[in-house]
Amino acid sequence: MFNLRRHKNTRLIQEKGNSVNLLRHILPVILILVIAVLAAGCGQKDSGPKQRSQAALELLLSCTMEQAEDFDAAMSTAFAEPTESSGIGLTAGNDGELMEYFAKRFDGSMTDACIEDLTMSRMIYRSAALAKDSSSDIDAGNIELTKCSEKEECYDFSAELKTSAGNPAAKASGTVWMEKDGTEWKASHITLTLDEM
Repeated sequence: MFNLRRHKNTRLIQEKGNSVNLLRHILPVILILVIAVLAAGCGQKDSGPKQRSQAALELLLSCTMEQAEDFDAAMSTAFAEPTESSGIGLTAGNDGELMEYFAKRFDGSMTDACIEDLTMSRMIYRSAALAKDSSSDIDAGNIELTKCSEKEECYDFSAELKTSAGNPAAKASGTVWMEKDGTEWKASHITLTLDEM
């Protein structure tokens, strides 16, 4: 009888030990899952129209020296052999290659129509020209966005463009309109005024 009680106690202790060991393995997994869910939720908040408009403006207004050189190379390649223009408005050349370059450069943050409009108005080249003129990378800082319409995802913006040394290069202002393309917000139209310093 004494052995039977001892055996029951030992068995209960072993079962508690197994439960504790199981919890030691399950709790870290649960913790990792909770962190992953929270991180995914934070990522979704960063992909709203305001955040995506800021990202599009940073890409449009900032330019490294390397990107300025890549831009010039893409322009030279696209227009080395004249072909019939598809309409983006610079000169007769291979607009398809140029649009591919811009799509990569602006990382899906703008619609094709927005890129075409910026190309036709030559605004797409302004930060590259600033980088070349100042012989420095150009960084768009202090981008301020103000919602300008209750019905549309539209924001007025202002930004300071600075050289890599921190010297003022230009002040930018304008408006950016956003539209949903599938599941992502993209800039559909951008007006831009750039006042060089």
